Amino acid sequence: MRLFIATPVTLLFYKKLQVELSPYITGNWTKPFNLHLTHLFIGEGNPEDYKFNLNIPNEQIKIKSFGFFDKKILYLKAYSPNINSIHKQLLKLTNIKSKPFKPHITLCRIKQVKDIQKVREILNKFENIETKVDYRVILYTSTLTPSGAVYKKIYNYNETTAL
Repeated sequence: MRLFIATPVTLLFYKKLQVELSPYITGNWTKPFNLHLTHLFIGEGNPEDYKFNLNIPNEQIKIKSFGFFDKKILYLKAYSPNINSIHKQLLKLTNIKSKPFKPHITLCRIKQVKDIQKVREILNKFENIETKVDYRVILYTSTLTPSGAVYKKIYNYNETTAL
């Protein structure tokens, strides 16, 4: 099974942002119910191997301001005093090698930007909106389909229970 560990994110302004940007950006938008902050992408694995206790910070994650990865991914940045702690724990527990951790929520995998100036204007309108989410750390399966990835929550690290 394809697995990853993440915190689900709800963005109340996401649909409005998507509607305003869609005339100027074509690409694959993340479905609102699939928005998340990935702590660790595992890849293929047995879910039972990834059910363990984590020390989860008792704070909220702030989500604010936009960024681009190589002009191909539009994302929101995520911040908290201990934002790296889950990732570091997971690296120690799993021995998985990963890229440097850059806390973010992927919004769109961009195919084409039709008007970068208009995109910047729209993003500036949303720039000061701050969302906060609790650390709710979940083990997910990810099944790739022609219409996009389908995620299923299978373990809640906050409660150390199967879902």
